[in-house]
Amino acid sequence: MHGKAKKSRRLRVAIYAPHFAEYSYRLAAGLARHCDVRLVLNRKDANQQWNLDWIASSAPFDARVRDLSLRRYGAIGLPTSFLDVLAFRPDVVHCHECPEYFTAGLMELLRLTNLPRVLTVHDAIPHSEGGSGTNSTEESLRGRMRAAATHITVHGESCIADFRRASPDYKGGITSSIHGVLMVPPADVAPVQATKGRILFFGRMWAYKGLDVFLDAIAILAARGVDHHAIVAGRGPEMTRLAARMSMMPTVETIDRYISPEDTSILFQSAEIIALPYKDATQSGVLASAFGNHRPVVASATGGIPDVVTDGVNGLLVPPGDATALADALERVLTSTSLSAQLTDGARETAANQLNWDHIADDLAACYRRIA
Repeated sequence: MHGKAKKSRRLRVAIYAPHFAEYSYRLAAGLARHCDVRLVLNRKDANQQWNLDWIASSAPFDARVRDLSLRRYGAIGLPTSFLDVLAFRPDVVHCHECPEYFTAGLMELLRLTNLPRVLTVHDAIPHSEGGSGTNSTEESLRGRMRAAATHITVHGESCIADFRRASPDYKGGITSSIHGVLMVPPADVAPVQATKGRILFFGRMWAYKGLDVFLDAIAILAARGVDHHAIVAGRGPEMTRLAARMSMMPTVETIDRYISPEDTSILFQSAEIIALPYKDATQSGVLASAFGNHRPVVASATGGIPDVVTDGVNGLLVPPGDATALADALERVLTSTSLSAQLTDGARETAANQLNWDHIADDLAACYRRIA
């Protein structure tokens, strides 16, 4: 071979994210080590998680924040956010499956090109009660996005199996890409020490999250005389439906309001254990936030959760819908200092390795090169 080998050109990757702002930002930061990245965010979604001026000035990649809610269009009649993607001249476009028209519209527009279209499917099968994908409009949007995708990523091997069952006609490639850590506290901020006996149940309160199962387990702990303090933090239909019951439970504290990212991180760190008694699930941002704040979990062995939670290592797994098993697992952690410390170390190790965004981006960048 004569002469020097030609240096390969860096891939250009556009990430379009009307939702999942923090997920997309952290993925883009990891990919920027390998690729030229343009991230297009929805102002309303991103504004709930960061200072937008900080995003524009500090992101290690090209970040654009657009107002999708006002349906702003450019000079040629396309949404400005679409033009951000097209003008970047990407080699790969990466979108999220989410219940809104912009992503479906962009992916269908890109079908007129030869660009690879990667779609991250967060919930291969809609949740049983509440959440996205449970009405005809969202079902239609999901079908349009999947039909337009040339490659799918999901969060774990079990989610690949779920996707194949839900979309048996899909002929493109499918890759497992684990959900990385979220709500990571800044490195220059001192960590908050966990409060002994504190259990956190956090998130959007849909029925599939198992709040009723959690309350049954807390009642069992109280009857057994196990010292504990349960915090239920979030908003949603179940918070309203079960409000009267929770008000009668002396060891349960409710936080029914918007919680800032800073306060959320403190809330996670102040807990000894995070409870995820989901009745069904594919993946969980709450789980990613728990490990991001180095807190172990007691979680249902359902969907993609066992792909991340190793029983006895970074958390404990219980059968979904089993309040007694949930109470037993919580009691084990609350009454054993050594077990609590062991699981906390495991959560920290998982965050640094399996759920580390740089590691996730390394694998995804290799996937982009194969399909570009």
